Amino acid sequence: MIRTFVFLFLLATPAAAQFAEPDMFRARFDACVSGADTASGLASCKNLAANLCQAEIEGGQTTLGITSCNQVEAALWDDLLNADWPKHRKLAKAGDDAERPYFDGRFTNRAETLLTAQRAWIAFRDAECALAYASWGSGSMRNIAASACMADMTADRVIALRQLTEGY
Repeated sequence: MIRTFVFLFLLATPAAAQFAEPDMFRARFDACVSGADTASGLASCKNLAANLCQAEIEGGQTTLGITSCNQVEAALWDDLLNADWPKHRKLAKAGDDAERPYFDGRFTNRAETLLTAQRAWIAFRDAECALAYASWGSGSMRNIAASACMADMTADRVIALRQLTEGY
């Protein structure tokens, strides 16, 4: 009877960690990113939102809190990746168009290759982060490892694409 009561009490009690939303940290993340004009400057923005989140939300230092904060970080970088994507495609296409009159178009495949590489990268990121998750077996660290992997790899991809197309 006591066990049932304790179980029902715990079930009715709200979780210790508050779930974070990307918009709670977007302004500070955007300020960091917009102030970065080099790859190393942009890299200094990595983990900014996750660290702020862990410090500011209730339960941010718990497994659930850290995972939620890593997901916020990943979402912010993913939003940036998606916002940058049309510009990367446009620059790749412009490079193709500029070179098309020469060499009979044999080397004008930047835009197509960029898209192929991006699709392969998404599959690789997802598989790599699934591995990070699986590496912890049944341990609760699996959630932290997988969410940190998604954030880190997505941030690294934003930086790599900016280096490729913008000469960061």
